[in-house]
Amino acid sequence: MGDRATIETLLSAAVFLIPVAVLLTLFALFLRRKPKLPRETSSKQQPAPPSPTPSPAPSPLAAGLDVAPPQPEPPIEDVETLNRKIELALGRGDKTALSGLYYDLAASHERMGNTDARMAALRSAAGYGALHGPETAHAAARVALAEAAQRAGDLTSACEQWQMARTAYLKAGDTDRHDSIEKRMRDNGCPTDWVLTDF
Repeated sequence: MGDRATIETLLSAAVFLIPVAVLLTLFALFLRRKPKLPRETSSKQQPAPPSPTPSPAPSPLAAGLDVAPPQPEPPIEDVETLNRKIELALGRGDKTALSGLYYDLAASHERMGNTDARMAALRSAAGYGALHGPETAHAAARVALAEAAQRAGDLTSACEQWQMARTAYLKAGDTDRHDSIEKRMRDNGCPTDWVLTDF
């Protein structure tokens, strides 16, 4: 009889101790997972010097690189500076830089609200890009001309410009942008089997 009473006592104690043990285990795990606060640094330590600010990168179009603008965008150069750079490029026969420079000039005119000058610069960017490359700058200028034509309600001209941009991206090997322009053409009802000559 005494053995049975001892077993019952042990069982009732175990039933009580098991939840207590589980709670203690969970509490211990909670304390281990709590993030440790950083130790206070000595007041004698000097703060680390700030990292130098990188200088703005040159225009990707003028350099003939990918046309995606860097983040954050470098400031747009003024019209006079860009006209001087265009004259210098013409003087030294650097025709591959002209498309990007005219594209930047168009952005500067757009910032000033001069729509006619912007369109003239975009047409020059597209023309120089078609003749001398780089293809990415040529394509970017054509896309900008297409968007302007679309905003003006001239879908035929927009389709023509997108077609030339699509071809330029294909020549540059940028299949993602080629496919993106082709989708845009389809979405706007443009024929995608045109054969156009650059103009």
